Amino acid sequence: MEKETYQNQIQDERIDRVEKAVNDIKDNHLPHIQTELTKVGTDVDWLKRFFWIIATASVGGLITALINLLLTISK
Repeated sequence: MEKETYQNQIQDERIDRVEKAVNDIKDNHLPHIQTELTKVGTDVDWLKRFFWIIATASVGGLITALINLLLTISK
């Protein structure tokens, strides 16, 4: 195909630029992104804190109910 009659030269140049950018990202930045995603995936501190809040409230409620029951029985 001759270059003079070929209509998609601009599209070919854009595709080449995009492919080059994707290859640069894949080669240079992808390992860093994967490392940061594993950090985010294994960060469950918020879940531990939430568990302890719920557990503390439940134990507090149980103790309060037992004291209330003892006071009601002793009357």
